[in-house]
Amino acid sequence: MRPPETAGKRVLLISHDRELRRQLHSCLSTAGIATTVLTTVRNGNECLAALAKMRLRLIVLDDSTTNLDGPGLLGALHQNASEVLVVYLTISHTLELERAVRQSGVLYYTEKPPDSSLLTKLLATVFTPLPETNLCHASTVTYSAPRR
Repeated sequence: MRPPETAGKRVLLISHDRELRRQLHSCLSTAGIATTVLTTVRNGNECLAALAKMRLRLIVLDDSTTNLDGPGLLGALHQNASEVLVVYLTISHTLELERAVRQSGVLYYTEKPPDSSLLTKLLATVFTPLPETNLCHASTVTYSAPRR
């Protein structure tokens, strides 16, 4: 397992949604971590290829991405990069999906579009070093109730 401090400030967004990328970049800036490297890929295969090339701190997974099996990708991530934190965004909330995603140990699960203020707070928590260490928070688990 890679130590959290070596993962740096790298975020991988799995999405084809330009507005979501803009929102995520804005939240990173608002949280004071604009120096974070934000990389976007279009599908699960590109995600796994990116994992082989870079050390990530966080993956934001948009399950509306074409040809993406979100829960299946979470299983692959758990096997190949269990130390990487995952934010799971869905456009089709069901109790079955929520149960499967939560059981996989995601950091944050919510419907799309995510609430910017909550996402900003989450990002700030993930990327803020703990006092007297270089380690970042990793055990903060937050869930957002689906909007009705």
